[in-house]
Amino acid sequence: MLWVLVDVLLVLIALAVLGAILWGLWGTVKDLGGEVARAGDAIGAATDKLAELQAERPELFPADEPSVSTASQRHH
Repeated sequence: MLWVLVDVLLVLIALAVLGAILWGLWGTVKDLGGEVARAGDAIGAATDKLAELQAERPELFPADEPSVSTASQRHH
């Protein structure tokens, strides 16, 4: 009977450790998701600005190189 209690205790300890690890990973993934969203916003803004510059000053961008298309241009 004692070995059953020891096994149950070991399983509960293992589950507690696993839960703590998963909790920490969840926080890390949540933080990473926020960083990815901020990076996407920054890239989108930079792409839009570059597209504006290409439209305003086409002489700065040779015609043989591909131009930048913004998200709004791709949807139309």
